[in-house]
Amino acid sequence: MELPQVLEPYLKEDVHSWTGEQLAELGYDNFEAFQAFSEILDTLGAESGDAQNLKGPLTSVQILRQERSLGEQRRCYVLRERSKVLGLLTVGRKHLYYWHRGGGTKQLDPLCVLDFYVSDRAQRSGHGFTLFEAMLVAEGREARSLAYDRPSPKMLPFLRKHYGLIDYNEQPNNFVVFDDYFEDGPPKRRTEVKSPSKSDVIQADAGRVVDIF
Repeated sequence: MELPQVLEPYLKEDVHSWTGEQLAELGYDNFEAFQAFSEILDTLGAESGDAQNLKGPLTSVQILRQERSLGEQRRCYVLRERSKVLGLLTVGRKHLYYWHRGGGTKQLDPLCVLDFYVSDRAQRSGHGFTLFEAMLVAEGREARSLAYDRPSPKMLPFLRKHYGLIDYNEQPNNFVVFDDYFEDGPPKRRTEVKSPSKSDVIQADAGRVVDIF
């Protein structure tokens, strides 16, 4: 999608993370920019839902502002390249019941990939990998330490190609938790990343969103 001029000061090039709270702050700072960004997020979210044959979007401004996952706000990572917004990736923590192959269940609270979409015209160009890697670095995670909500037929080959994730036990809740999640003890973090404070997100003097990467 084309980036409106009003968003230039707020949505810098590369990958940036947004929460419902940050979107609200943008609305207070510049309502016109908030409306423009809302249209972009809602459109990409709707396109993602359509591509996955869902009844509705998994990502929208309303969802980001209202939904919390185990007390945490969801984070939506947005990829911009030049004057285009190319894709989004939404994560949030979920409480899951995991069914073992041999029987029995275990309760998990993993960080989950809830939505992952790159515009059709921008696919097969490495943009999905750029977006996913930026999310992993910001969240301090490895791909194997995440759960995946109803991964699409394109998502599973992507994870196999880039991260060697193959084996998993199908779950009634349609989440995918790879066998590698349980290997070598608890899932590893790439690095400990401090959660950005409010001052890290909005510059008081200019009202601009700061790149947390």
